[in-house]
Amino acid sequence: MTHVALKRLVLGAAWAILPAVAPAQDVPAATPDDLLFSAENMDRSVAPGDDFYRYANGAWNVRVARPDDQPRWGILDIIGERVKAQVAAVAEAAGAQAASAPKGAPTQQVGDFFNAYMNLEAIEAAGMAPLAPALAELAAVEDFDDMTRFMAAQVRAGGANLFNAVGVGADAVDGTRYALYVVGQSFGIDGFLQPLLAAPEGDPRRDAYRAFIADTMRAAGDDAAEAERIADLSLDIETRLYAGFLTPAEGNDPAARAGTMTLDEVQALIPAMDVRLYLDTLGYAAIEPVYMMEPRALPALAEVWATTPMADLKAYARFRMINAYRDLLPPVFAEAKRRLDRALLGAAKDRPRIEEVPRLLASWLPHPTSRLYVEAHFDEAARAEMEDIVARVHAEFGERIATRDWLTEETRAEALAKHAAMEFAVGHPDAWIDYSGIDIGAAPVANVMNIAAFFTDRDIDRMTGPVVREAFANVPPIIVNAAYMPAVNRFEVAAAIVQAPVFSTDMDPALKFCRLGAIAGHEMTHGFDSGGRKFDAKGDFRDWWTPADAAAFEAEARKLNRQAEAWEALPGLPLNGPLTVKENMADVGGVTLGRLALLTWLEEHPEDDVILDGLTQEQRCFVAWAQMWATQASDAYIRSKVAADFHPPGRYRAFAALQHLDAFHAAFGIEPGDPMWLPPEQRVNAW
Repeated sequence: MTHVALKRLVLGAAWAILPAVAPAQDVPAATPDDLLFSAENMDRSVAPGDDFYRYANGAWNVRVARPDDQPRWGILDIIGERVKAQVAAVAEAAGAQAASAPKGAPTQQVGDFFNAYMNLEAIEAAGMAPLAPALAELAAVEDFDDMTRFMAAQVRAGGANLFNAVGVGADAVDGTRYALYVVGQSFGIDGFLQPLLAAPEGDPRRDAYRAFIADTMRAAGDDAAEAERIADLSLDIETRLYAGFLTPAEGNDPAARAGTMTLDEVQALIPAMDVRLYLDTLGYAAIEPVYMMEPRALPALAEVWATTPMADLKAYARFRMINAYRDLLPPVFAEAKRRLDRALLGAAKDRPRIEEVPRLLASWLPHPTSRLYVEAHFDEAARAEMEDIVARVHAEFGERIATRDWLTEETRAEALAKHAAMEFAVGHPDAWIDYSGIDIGAAPVANVMNIAAFFTDRDIDRMTGPVVREAFANVPPIIVNAAYMPAVNRFEVAAAIVQAPVFSTDMDPALKFCRLGAIAGHEMTHGFDSGGRKFDAKGDFRDWWTPADAAAFEAEARKLNRQAEAWEALPGLPLNGPLTVKENMADVGGVTLGRLALLTWLEEHPEDDVILDGLTQEQRCFVAWAQMWATQASDAYIRSKVAADFHPPGRYRAFAALQHLDAFHAAFGIEPGDPMWLPPEQRVNAW
């Protein structure tokens, strides 16, 4: 887990429109195959009231095949591939110029990071040597104090968040100061795949993960028997630790992560780990109270430490440390990960090394890389139009809040104050985070360690002073995404997503407002969804609702839960309502607000109110939304996502939110008895 990922675990973490798509020259213009809006992607032999997904996307689904190396294929994956091509070209150009660039300039840092990663001959020659000092430190561990120091050193070095981790972020209830967040450990497997740790023995997913651990340890030089032993004990340790974590649905509620303790109370949960020693080793101030992001994790860790030999804990720690740096070691480690992805997701990328560069840059040098990317590829001339669309959607939201008759005046006033205080940004920050003090050179592992140490030192320097708010810290412009940050009451739309097929200046209004505009509306609604509503105008975690209003809101949210749980992603695999409720609420808000902003625009510009492809602007709005969520995915990927991801599958998002709009039913003549009909009493009308 990188320094960036750790910060996203604090209570006010960003809530995005989709799981972030990691961002490989200019690419060909988007086409209907790329989900540029087109009537040729529709199947008009299907009645919209029978199956709106097929009506909007049926021809695309027949015509376009999911690439063999992609577990999922949809509009945001398509844009992700386009951005990857652009970022890789930007990095390659920086690599050619790095030697003559000023030290600490984005070109020097991105270029030398690129050159170091691409120097495969040097990486192969170095082998495991870059990790030798840390491996020696681990080998010297004799007791839990030694292990505690090693854990803290790994965080500072950008390695594994081992056994436990503490993050620094704005205090959830007083955003003017910093707080400590106990977040629990990371695991050796990606977050949305972690539920396999709760699966029973014999589950093929557990066997695949066990094989991955063994492959990793063999690549590190262990013989087959030792590699298998470490795989078995590592899976056992992680299974026991994961049992102490919130379930994905529990973790979706910020209230479950809002409990606080004193340091002495935290210490009582884990007697074997000296909490103050951990903080002292990191250099963090011992500020209180401490937020318990995973309230059951430390008791589970205490049990594991009390019942597991130190030699086994060290062997597990060795796997985790090596795995944390696998991208920067010889390719045999990455090959093991690809085998795991094929087993768990049904597909895995096996591509030229240069195509992995954008993902690493997004993790480790997001702002320097984004500065170069924006300069080369962002349409600054169109930024004003993008911002106008977002502002119009925001204005519609304020009018909606003012007219919600289920709100009492007391709660409405708070909601309007939060709406008025909400900030937004499109494209990129006006002031970039300064990375110039980081030494980036010819050694990939050293580069990552230097970056992590830089951010740890920055936290130390700032954590006892006023909170510093930095734009696009959670949503780097090179990531295809948009996100709302409840702790700052702000949403950001990254440069990478504001391009065709999501947005272009030559689109007709329906497409602009019901793609980019709806994305913006989605993010705004997150401020008032089942989690966002628990934060106030300043971003502080505070209950500003009357009991009656809160009850009314929860009744609306339960409609979304029932709708989700009635839909099967695969036969016998329904969605989890409480897990997906925030995204489903935001989707309803997004398309509602995008449509309203479209109607206002058409009133002001009647010349744009034209029928195209036999569709009115309102009909095009709904089809544009549905086409934005056209998706093909492997069954294995779908099963993994449904188990842990609060974003429902694209096939569901394409129609489910639309069913809550009276205007959708009217636009396509959908009537009682039609499969797409949702009775009025089941429609959500919260926002």
